[in-house]
Amino acid sequence: MLAQGAAKRAYPVPPKPLPAAEEIALAVSAAPDEISSRSDVYVLRGTAFVKVRTGTNGGACMVGRDLHEGSRYPICFDREAARTELPREMMEGSLRAKGQSEDAVIQAVDAAYASGKLRKPTVPALAYMMSPQQVLFSSPQADGFRVGSWWPHVMITTTPSFSPAQLGLLSKDSKVDVISTDVDGKRHAVLTVKVPKWSDGKAAGKM
Repeated sequence: MLAQGAAKRAYPVPPKPLPAAEEIALAVSAAPDEISSRSDVYVLRGTAFVKVRTGTNGGACMVGRDLHEGSRYPICFDREAARTELPREMMEGSLRAKGQSEDAVIQAVDAAYASGKLRKPTVPALAYMMSPQQVLFSSPQADGFRVGSWWPHVMITTTPSFSPAQLGLLSKDSKVDVISTDVDGKRHAVLTVKVPKWSDGKAAGKM
């Protein structure tokens, strides 16, 4: 889905947040103001996420990071994603901040799903990743390469039984580049949909 970009940076680098005001501004840049201005906001402090603002729409915003130097991916979640996907993202970020390897993070998250500590969405859950300040990597593993801001998009998490065929897509080698799917058959399936504008309303370029 992501094209190879600049050379790889240092890895692993435990996540560290920006100063508080910058971290909050980065978090809410993930979605249009109509959504992010009324959402809860969480920030990383030390090795744990804390709520620094209580919203009114049931959503939530935060900045996720993997173990690549410079990684930052602002995310805002709708109500269902705030209930289910936000706790997973915060768990992953906290474990990385504690110096855990990516393999250890995956094992811990799998165990949390198995025990019921983490919950899967019961209806489609949507996450906004529309920040022009995002710095994405192709993979959270060591072989991931820096992609940068890539493209504004939303991610829809649905049930593990989802199949690309439900959308009329080929399961492999699909030429449809405005939507892609990630189906692991265990936790969930994720649909990534490119949108034409960044959260600040500026055009992203040619679709």
